[in-house]
Amino acid sequence: MTSQLLLDDRGTAYHQTPEPRHQAAHVATAVILRATAIVLLLAVAVIHIVQLVPTFQETPALGVAFVLLIAGAVLVGGWLVKERRTAFHLWLPVAGFGTAVLLGYGFTRLFSTPLDRIDVGNWSCELGMAALFLEGVLVAIALYAITLRPRREPDHPSLNNHPDNRFRANGHVSGTRPFEVGGPPKSA
Repeated sequence: MTSQLLLDDRGTAYHQTPEPRHQAAHVATAVILRATAIVLLLAVAVIHIVQLVPTFQETPALGVAFVLLIAGAVLVGGWLVKERRTAFHLWLPVAGFGTAVLLGYGFTRLFSTPLDRIDVGNWSCELGMAALFLEGVLVAIALYAITLRPRREPDHPSLNNHPDNRFRANGHVSGTRPFEVGGPPKSA
């Protein structure tokens, strides 16, 4: 962990280091959200695997759609395993997948399609309702994860009572500049 020597507007020098507790909490939250989403994606896949044989027997085109949905759930789950992405890029496919499946279910219940002519008006399918719940939770988690930002607070006790306590999103006091050793501070 590196410390940065900064000057406030009055020329007072202070050290600022990232707060490891907040970083660790953010990382733990991100890991829990990803693990939960992966389990939800696998649960959605399992629900559709259970329905695969009867669906192929009744409507083969919908069976193919189920196979694609199962493959999509596995691919999106694999996408979540990779960490080197921004929250938006990591969670957008999850939100998109969940939304697409929710809309697909609703569409087949409202309209007769070549994929599914049997289920129009059938809103009481137990596995369908379970899948809807899981997909809704998946979308909610993805949207929450996209908006989640790490909390940054100063770790220097004197900054908590600093008269110029105007903190920006990057964690620095407004009007600060790096302290240069060997010369007078530069004007802001």
